[in-house]
Amino acid sequence: MTTQTVIAVIASMALLISLATLWQSHLSRFRPVAVAGPLSLRISKIESAGAIWYLPQVDCQITVTNAGARIGKVREMRVVVRYPLLPIPDAHEIFLSHCEVDPVRYRKHAKHRFSWLEEAPLGDATPFMLLARSSESKHVVFDKRWDDPVVQGKVDFTLEILTDRTEIWIPVERWSLRLDETMWSELADVGASFTAHPESSGSWDRFATVPADLHEYTRGKKEIPGGGFRGRSEAK
Repeated sequence: MTTQTVIAVIASMALLISLATLWQSHLSRFRPVAVAGPLSLRISKIESAGAIWYLPQVDCQITVTNAGARIGKVREMRVVVRYPLLPIPDAHEIFLSHCEVDPVRYRKHAKHRFSWLEEAPLGDATPFMLLARSSESKHVVFDKRWDDPVVQGKVDFTLEILTDRTEIWIPVERWSLRLDETMWSELADVGASFTAHPESSGSWDRFATVPADLHEYTRGKKEIPGGGFRGRSEAK
Protein backbone atom coordinates (compact mmCIF):
# COMPACT_ATOMS: atom_id res chain seq x y z
CA MET A 1 0.00 0.00 0.00
CA THR A 2 1.47 3.34 -1.08
CA THR A 3 1.72 6.43 1.09
CA GLN A 4 -0.95 8.17 -1.00
CA THR A 5 -3.33 5.25 -0.44
CA VAL A 6 -2.78 5.33 3.32
CA ILE A 7 -3.39 9.07 3.39
CA ALA A 8 -6.58 8.64 1.33
CA VAL A 9 -7.87 5.92 3.67
CA ILE A 10 -7.16 8.03 6.76
CA ALA A 11 -8.84 11.05 5.18
CA SER A 12 -11.91 8.98 4.27
CA MET A 13 -12.18 7.63 7.81
CA ALA A 14 -11.85 11.14 9.24
CA LEU A 15 -14.59 12.34 6.89
CA LEU A 16 -16.91 9.50 7.93
CA ILE A 17 -16.29 10.22 11.61
CA SER A 18 -16.98 13.92 11.05
CA LEU A 19 -20.22 13.14 9.20
CA ALA A 20 -21.32 10.74 11.95
CA THR A 21 -20.56 13.35 14.61
CA LEU A 22 -22.46 16.01 12.64
CA TRP A 23 -25.44 13.70 12.30
CA GLN A 24 -25.44 12.78 15.96
CA SER A 25 -25.09 16.35 17.21
CA HIS A 26 -27.22 18.31 14.74
CA LEU A 27 -29.23 16.15 12.36
CA SER A 28 -30.47 13.02 14.18
CA ARG A 29 -34.25 12.78 14.53
CA PHE A 30 -36.27 13.12 17.71
CA ARG A 31 -35.58 9.99 19.76
CA PRO A 32 -37.65 9.70 22.95
CA VAL A 33 -36.43 7.57 25.85
CA ALA A 34 -38.82 7.25 28.79
CA VAL A 35 -38.74 5.74 32.28
CA ALA A 36 -41.32 5.53 35.07
CA GLY A 37 -41.27 4.87 38.80
CA PRO A 38 -43.61 2.90 41.05
CA LEU A 39 -47.31 2.90 40.19
CA SER A 40 -49.99 3.38 42.85
CA LEU A 41 -53.63 2.29 42.53
CA ARG A 42 -56.57 3.84 44.35
CA ILE A 43 -60.31 3.32 43.88
CA SER A 44 -62.93 5.93 44.74
CA LYS A 45 -66.42 4.65 45.49
CA ILE A 46 -69.09 7.08 44.28
CA GLU A 47 -72.71 6.97 45.49
CA SER A 48 -75.34 9.23 43.95
CA ALA A 49 -79.12 9.02 43.54
CA GLY A 50 -79.13 5.40 44.65
CA ALA A 51 -76.46 4.37 42.15
CA ILE A 52 -72.94 3.17 42.94
CA TRP A 53 -69.92 3.24 40.65
CA TYR A 54 -66.15 3.31 41.02
CA LEU A 55 -63.37 5.56 39.75
CA PRO A 56 -60.05 3.69 39.72
CA GLN A 57 -56.98 5.89 39.40
CA VAL A 58 -53.31 5.09 38.97
CA ASP A 59 -50.44 7.53 39.25
CA CYS A 60 -46.71 7.44 38.59
CA GLN A 61 -43.70 9.65 37.93
CA ILE A 62 -42.70 9.75 34.26
CA THR A 63 -39.49 11.13 32.77
CA VAL A 64 -39.08 11.48 29.01
CA THR A 65 -35.72 12.36 27.44
CA ASN A 66 -35.04 13.42 23.86
CA ALA A 67 -31.83 11.61 22.92
CA GLY A 68 -31.98 13.06 19.40
CA ALA A 69 -30.78 16.40 18.00
CA ARG A 70 -34.15 17.70 16.79
CA ILE A 71 -37.12 18.98 18.73
CA GLY A 72 -40.01 16.57 19.23
CA LYS A 73 -43.47 16.36 20.78
CA VAL A 74 -45.06 13.89 23.19
CA ARG A 75 -48.67 13.95 22.05
CA GLU A 76 -50.34 11.75 24.64
CA MET A 77 -49.85 9.28 27.48
CA ARG A 78 -52.07 6.41 28.57
CA VAL A 79 -52.13 3.26 30.70
CA VAL A 80 -53.32 0.03 29.08
CA VAL A 81 -54.90 -2.31 31.66
CA ARG A 82 -54.86 -5.99 30.71
CA TYR A 83 -56.46 -9.04 32.30
CA PRO A 84 -54.23 -12.01 31.35
CA LEU A 85 -56.19 -14.60 33.37
CA LEU A 86 -59.46 -14.05 31.53
CA PRO A 87 -60.36 -16.62 28.81
CA ILE A 88 -60.63 -13.72 26.36
CA PRO A 89 -57.69 -12.99 24.03
CA ASP A 90 -56.12 -9.57 24.59
CA ALA A 91 -58.74 -8.45 27.14
CA HIS A 92 -57.84 -4.87 28.00
CA GLU A 93 -59.08 -1.33 28.56
CA ILE A 94 -57.52 2.15 28.51
CA PHE A 95 -56.97 4.53 31.42
CA LEU A 96 -56.59 8.03 29.92
CA SER A 97 -54.41 10.70 31.50
CA HIS A 98 -56.53 12.87 33.79
CA CYS A 99 -54.05 15.52 34.87
CA GLU A 100 -50.53 16.31 36.03
CA VAL A 101 -50.27 16.68 39.82
CA ASP A 102 -47.92 17.92 42.50
CA PRO A 103 -46.76 14.57 43.96
CA VAL A 104 -46.46 15.84 47.53
CA ARG A 105 -49.93 17.39 47.59
CA TYR A 106 -51.39 14.42 45.74
CA ARG A 107 -50.09 11.91 48.29
CA LYS A 108 -51.40 14.11 51.11
CA HIS A 109 -54.95 14.25 49.70
CA ALA A 110 -55.12 11.14 47.48
CA LYS A 111 -57.39 9.21 49.83
CA HIS A 112 -60.23 11.60 49.01
CA ARG A 113 -60.74 12.12 45.28
CA PHE A 114 -62.48 15.47 45.44
CA SER A 115 -59.85 16.72 47.87
CA TRP A 116 -56.88 15.95 45.62
CA LEU A 117 -58.77 17.29 42.61
CA GLU A 118 -58.94 20.59 44.49
CA GLU A 119 -55.44 20.66 45.97
CA ALA A 120 -53.02 18.71 43.76
CA PRO A 121 -53.48 19.38 40.00
CA LEU A 122 -50.83 21.38 38.16
CA GLY A 123 -52.81 21.32 34.93
CA ASP A 124 -54.16 19.01 32.27
CA ALA A 125 -51.88 16.29 30.91
CA THR A 126 -51.45 18.17 27.62
CA PRO A 127 -48.93 17.47 24.82
CA PHE A 128 -45.46 18.85 25.51
CA MET A 129 -42.31 19.62 23.50
CA LEU A 130 -38.83 18.28 24.12
CA LEU A 131 -35.79 20.18 22.92
CA ALA A 132 -32.69 18.32 21.78
CA ARG A 133 -30.92 16.50 24.63
CA SER A 134 -33.53 17.64 27.15
CA SER A 135 -35.75 15.86 29.67
CA GLU A 136 -39.18 16.45 31.15
CA SER A 137 -40.56 14.86 34.33
CA LYS A 138 -44.24 14.72 35.26
CA HIS A 139 -46.37 13.03 37.89
CA VAL A 140 -49.54 11.99 36.09
CA VAL A 141 -52.85 10.51 37.21
CA PHE A 142 -54.73 8.15 34.87
CA ASP A 143 -58.31 7.07 35.51
CA LYS A 144 -61.53 5.49 34.23
CA ARG A 145 -65.05 4.58 35.40
CA TRP A 146 -66.02 1.07 36.52
CA ASP A 147 -69.69 0.24 37.13
CA ASP A 148 -68.89 -3.01 38.95
CA PRO A 149 -66.04 -4.29 41.14
CA VAL A 150 -63.08 -5.76 39.27
CA VAL A 151 -61.74 -8.91 40.92
CA GLN A 152 -58.83 -10.58 39.16
CA GLY A 153 -55.85 -12.68 40.20
CA LYS A 154 -53.58 -10.56 38.02
CA VAL A 155 -53.94 -7.13 36.43
CA ASP A 156 -51.20 -5.74 34.20
CA PHE A 157 -50.71 -2.00 33.75
CA THR A 158 -48.62 -0.73 30.82
CA LEU A 159 -47.67 2.92 30.42
CA GLU A 160 -47.46 4.04 26.79
CA ILE A 161 -46.62 7.33 25.08
CA LEU A 162 -47.49 8.63 21.63
CA THR A 163 -45.12 11.05 19.87
CA ASP A 164 -45.17 13.05 16.65
CA ARG A 165 -42.55 10.72 15.19
CA THR A 166 -44.87 7.75 14.67
CA GLU A 167 -48.51 6.70 15.03
CA ILE A 168 -47.47 3.67 17.08
CA TRP A 169 -47.82 3.80 20.85
CA ILE A 170 -44.46 3.25 22.58
CA PRO A 171 -44.47 1.03 25.72
CA VAL A 172 -42.55 2.61 28.60
CA GLU A 173 -43.04 0.44 31.68
CA ARG A 174 -45.22 -2.33 33.06
CA TRP A 175 -46.54 -3.16 36.54
CA SER A 176 -48.69 -6.00 37.90
CA LEU A 177 -51.13 -6.15 40.81
CA ARG A 178 -53.58 -8.68 42.23
CA LEU A 179 -57.15 -7.62 42.96
CA ASP A 180 -58.92 -10.16 45.16
CA GLU A 181 -62.09 -9.47 47.13
CA THR A 182 -60.28 -8.33 50.28
CA MET A 183 -57.96 -6.01 48.39
CA TRP A 184 -60.94 -4.54 46.54
CA SER A 185 -62.65 -3.81 49.85
CA GLU A 186 -59.47 -2.25 51.23
CA LEU A 187 -59.23 0.01 48.18
CA ALA A 188 -62.87 0.96 47.65
CA ASP A 189 -64.24 0.91 51.21
CA VAL A 190 -61.24 1.78 53.40
CA GLY A 191 -59.52 4.14 50.95
CA ALA A 192 -56.15 2.41 50.95
CA SER A 193 -53.71 2.33 48.05
CA PHE A 194 -51.50 -0.41 46.64
CA THR A 195 -48.15 0.24 44.97
CA ALA A 196 -46.39 -1.88 42.36
CA HIS A 197 -42.76 -1.49 41.36
CA PRO A 198 -41.74 -1.43 37.68
CA GLU A 199 -41.07 -4.83 36.15
CA SER A 200 -37.84 -3.44 34.67
CA SER A 201 -36.44 -3.09 38.21
CA GLY A 202 -36.42 -6.87 38.61
CA SER A 203 -37.78 -9.09 41.36
CA TRP A 204 -35.16 -8.41 44.03
CA ASP A 205 -36.39 -7.72 47.54
CA ARG A 206 -36.00 -3.98 48.22
CA PHE A 207 -36.20 -4.53 51.95
CA ALA A 208 -33.98 -7.60 52.16
CA THR A 209 -31.67 -8.11 55.13
CA VAL A 210 -29.02 -10.77 54.60
CA PRO A 211 -28.66 -12.78 56.71
CA ALA A 212 -32.10 -12.48 58.30
CA ASP A 213 -30.53 -12.14 61.78
CA LEU A 214 -27.95 -9.54 60.63
CA HIS A 215 -28.78 -7.13 63.45
CA GLU A 216 -28.04 -9.76 66.06
CA TYR A 217 -24.40 -9.08 65.10
CA THR A 218 -24.50 -5.32 64.50
CA ARG A 219 -26.23 -4.14 67.68
CA GLY A 220 -23.07 -4.12 69.83
CA LYS A 221 -22.39 -5.70 73.20
CA LYS A 222 -22.09 -2.66 75.50
CA GLU A 223 -24.93 -0.74 77.09
CA ILE A 224 -25.80 2.48 75.24
CA PRO A 225 -25.60 5.51 77.61
CA GLY A 226 -28.42 8.05 77.67
CA GLY A 227 -27.85 11.73 76.91
CA GLY A 228 -25.29 11.33 74.13
CA PHE A 229 -21.81 12.81 74.76
CA ARG A 230 -23.05 14.79 77.73
CA GLY A 231 -24.52 11.74 79.41
CA ARG A 232 -21.29 9.84 78.84
CA SER A 233 -19.26 12.63 80.49
CA GLU A 234 -21.56 12.79 83.50
CA ALA A 235 -21.30 9.02 83.94
CA LYS A 236 -17.55 9.37 84.33
